[in-house]
Amino acid sequence: MRRNRDRWSPVVPCIALFGFFSLGGAPADAAQYATGGPAASLGELRFHARVVPFRHGVSEGRAEYSIRIPYRQIRFVPENDRYSARLRVTVEMRNRAGAKSGYLQREAVIQSTDLAATTDSLLGEIYTLGLVVPPGTYTYKVQVEDMNAFRQGLVAKMKKQRRQGQVEGNVDLGPWLFLNPALSGLEFAWDIRGRTGQTEFTKGPYEVLPQPSGYFGNFQETISVYYELYDLPPPPEGRSYRLIERILTQSGDTVFTSTDSLRVSEGTAWPHALSIDSATLPAGHYRLTLDLEGKEGAVQAKSAGEFDVLWSSDSWSSDSWDLYEVIAATLLPSDSADVFRSLPMGEKERWAERLWRAADPTPETGDNERRTEFMRRVLYANAHFTVVERGMYTDRGRVYIRYGEPDEIQIERVPVGNKTLGYSLGSDIPSSSKSDITDTQSGIADMRAYEIWTYEHRGDELVPRYGVSAVTSGLKFVFVDDQGYGEYMLEYSSTSGHH
Repeated sequence: MRRNRDRWSPVVPCIALFGFFSLGGAPADAAQYATGGPAASLGELRFHARVVPFRHGVSEGRAEYSIRIPYRQIRFVPENDRYSARLRVTVEMRNRAGAKSGYLQREAVIQSTDLAATTDSLLGEIYTLGLVVPPGTYTYKVQVEDMNAFRQGLVAKMKKQRRQGQVEGNVDLGPWLFLNPALSGLEFAWDIRGRTGQTEFTKGPYEVLPQPSGYFGNFQETISVYYELYDLPPPPEGRSYRLIERILTQSGDTVFTSTDSLRVSEGTAWPHALSIDSATLPAGHYRLTLDLEGKEGAVQAKSAGEFDVLWSSDSWSSDSWDLYEVIAATLLPSDSADVFRSLPMGEKERWAERLWRAADPTPETGDNERRTEFMRRVLYANAHFTVVERGMYTDRGRVYIRYGEPDEIQIERVPVGNKTLGYSLGSDIPSSSKSDITDTQSGIADMRAYEIWTYEHRGDELVPRYGVSAVTSGLKFVFVDDQGYGEYMLEYSSTSGHH
């Protein structure tokens, strides 16, 4: 693999926030190891956050948080000749006893004169925040709030709850960090260049633009990493180490190994950077490990971090989370879907690519008609079935994406007389199911709005799924607007599979 330490090509505009909250403490003996990976947020606002442990002076640890919020996730509102957004970023740390050990909150105003830029999938805000704490293990929470957008739902709007997302996890700044020698955690970067002045992203002789998601590949082939080496003051002639770098697949296979020589002279902390070309790595989730060896060849310190290599434009799109969730919900049986959802992004891409290759009706061509049809159905579902949530997440959307256009649709928005739900169901479905669907108090006079979709055979499944009972007499789906605001829920299906 080609190695490159001088490349600088950031495409992500950013604003940095950096602050410290200091508490005293003293180190103790522990294993010398650092590891970490990115975390995707839960909630309505999607972002990535990563925390990296560093030393701060002699006896304190520094947890550095990098947070990336895609512009597509932020609400921009017109303001004179530009578009404006407001974000609030909060980081909180608690020790093992649950006591608050660090807290930092910042608000920022983002402005742009380019409306298209506010929906670009690669552009976004990057924030760095640092909290200084005593050695130990901590839980943390990173929360991002969009101050221009309220959460969905009437109650949330009445309470003026802002649209938000959060990441929770653990960070180890234990005694391993204060052994000599020791390696910090690994900070993956969109790129690293030589320092030309003092900025929010300055680290020693470098300027480091964080990549919290740890995504590399299609839009950034160079895997850039910043880390720090700590040790006692070296003798006058300096001190030398060997650094063994390895990249391992999720299954533990080593796909890359390299050795660097490190020499330190003055001081007790030394910043370093490395870059590795990802061009020969297929899509997947990987682990980068660093082993620091002394004169005798023994490993004296370790560090590791996780990253993903993504080559599909789907994985880099602003809708990547949604697209892969829809694949799980509509194209996979339930047991496989649960496994798929738990995978990191790179492994999702590998799985999806295998799925589409198997479904491709013309593998000898460059086009995959099944994949193209999937995207068409997703767009159709979003355009026609969106009420509260996006159409591809609704019951009608999921059925449409899986089976395609029904052969017959019976729609009754204001059913009366013999058009009410109880009458329309007739004898087409089992009586036990019919009684479950209709309002037990009104029976055949059930006047809720509904839709009945009928497929003469199996519809047009994009990827036929195993584990779903065969249906020879066609398919029928009954959707009912139970609440009266246009959100139609699936009340009956003639299949025994999940949709």
